[in-house]
Amino acid sequence: MIMGIRFVAEYYNTKTGEVVTSKIMRSDEIKRPTTLKEFGYLHSEQIGLLQSIQDFKLQYETKLINAEINCTNCDRKTASVGTRKSKFHSVLTDHEVTIQRRRCRCGWSSPDSVEGIYGSSLHPDLVEKQVVQGVENSYRQASRQLNAESKSVRSINNDDRIRRNISAVAKIIEKNNLMPQKAAKENEAAKKLVAVIDGGHLKSNDNGTQSFEAMIATVYRPENIRNIDKGHNEIMQKTSVASALSDRQKTIKQLILNACRKEGCHELVTELTCLTDGASNCWSIANSLKPYCKEFITVLDWFHITKRFTVINNRADSDFKNKLDKVKWFLWHGNAKSALERLEQLQMEMKDEKLLLSLKELYEYIDRNQNYIVNYQERQEANLPFTSTIAESSVNELINTRQKNNKKMQWSREGAHNVLQIRASRFSKTWSQDWQKAQEKIYLKAA
Repeated sequence: MIMGIRFVAEYYNTKTGEVVTSKIMRSDEIKRPTTLKEFGYLHSEQIGLLQSIQDFKLQYETKLINAEINCTNCDRKTASVGTRKSKFHSVLTDHEVTIQRRRCRCGWSSPDSVEGIYGSSLHPDLVEKQVVQGVENSYRQASRQLNAESKSVRSINNDDRIRRNISAVAKIIEKNNLMPQKAAKENEAAKKLVAVIDGGHLKSNDNGTQSFEAMIATVYRPENIRNIDKGHNEIMQKTSVASALSDRQKTIKQLILNACRKEGCHELVTELTCLTDGASNCWSIANSLKPYCKEFITVLDWFHITKRFTVINNRADSDFKNKLDKVKWFLWHGNAKSALERLEQLQMEMKDEKLLLSLKELYEYIDRNQNYIVNYQERQEANLPFTSTIAESSVNELINTRQKNNKKMQWSREGAHNVLQIRASRFSKTWSQDWQKAQEKIYLKAA
């Protein structure tokens, strides 16, 4: 006996169970598979089955869309004036439907495409996949991956479409995040907040500019730090924001203020500690927050101090390293003056030109930031923030992973800024809410 399996779609009356239309989607003999490839359905066969099922459903949904309606302006009966073929792009498949055009004597006419009716011809699930893939990979790679899922080259998944969808969604998220946010209620406000501000340089596609800097900030409550194991902690809840715009820091300052308020900042309650790498633009962003908290503390990030020492130590002998360690010891105890004096002595002793240049740069760095150097040992013993190590992944996650590690990749400021809005949303774990708000702006409800 030869047996088979058949997939049947039925259009039926849900009350009586009467079948109006029945269609066989696929019919196959069942044979013993001799290879794993014969076990179940191939990828292309699965996509083909989905295509058939989707077309069957769209056939009847389109009839409802095309049903006679009254004019939305004057409520009079409308007349049919022909049909139009319209594209609809689902997550894995593409379709064409027929939309009835209708017109009223008052001049009103109905939308005659899927895009006209719903605001887009792309299903929200497809747009979300394009956006998420596009901010995690290059646009070209995202296009290839999406096409691989569909087992076909779909023009709707081209890299330009992905870029445009990212731009559209990013602008909605940014607009929502820039809306002035009220301070937390006093009885619910955070007693302490930490803000880590840093930047990363991206290669520019502007012929007149080699690179530009994107600014990143992460705000969190100290009590939201969870210990994973010895030497490893994790921030359970945080708000990260980013900007690559050249607008005199207007956008990043508003974004970080809103981030602080979202995390519970209140001008009569909150002690805000800002950690930065010591760049003047970072301090400018940090200092803009001073009026919005009860106590404002600025700390030159110990992580970035040690990074500069490591660069020098990698090129120095053991004797010089020991001398340099004394400078670091002074800084660890908050004694910037003695550290600078010792660095002056080391510069006079140094004959290696490259090391001498590095020492001068270290001296200038400490001298420029000495007002922000604290007693790091005391802060460590008091369990107070003194290093951005725990939040340093912000720059790596938001910039380096997608935009910097590929050295061939070049960016416009706007393009980088758009990608950063979505990556910051995902890094802050607010993507589901942000995407829902974006859908409400992009898509329409049918009349």
